[in-house]
Amino acid sequence: MMLELHNVTIGELIKELSVTIDDGQIVGIQGRGKTTLLRAVVGLIPIDGGHICIDGEVLTPESAPYFRRYMAYVPQHLSVPDGYHDVPTDYVELVRRAVQSDKHLLVVDEPSEPLSDVAQLAVGRLLVDAVQQGRTVLTVMNPLNDNYIQL
Repeated sequence: MMLELHNVTIGELIKELSVTIDDGQIVGIQGRGKTTLLRAVVGLIPIDGGHICIDGEVLTPESAPYFRRYMAYVPQHLSVPDGYHDVPTDYVELVRRAVQSDKHLLVVDEPSEPLSDVAQLAVGRLLVDAVQQGRTVLTVMNPLNDNYIQL
């Protein structure tokens, strides 16, 4: 799933960001505004300028629910409402489930608490597996290659 950002502006954090992420690529994000950018990509917050395209179609507040059917999102903070017991709160397990979901675009924020070295390696392997399966990965985790966006 190709993800394109064209002159995306979000508040004071992100100004006229343009990038294209092709199928089967992993791209890391560094700098201020990482979580904000990821939340915009999944259509949870509006952008102030520019546009986001997924496979050539513009992401809008109206189309975001449609596009989310093809995305797996691992948020930075996970809150589980009372009464829900089958929702994992372990970050590595969340990433594992995102990869196993067969979604075409994985959007993976960094965890709110630091990961152990073993957990970081496990997440890295999972994301590499997703890319090897032809999926697109946008992540705040340390880039697994030199392909990253500096905000």
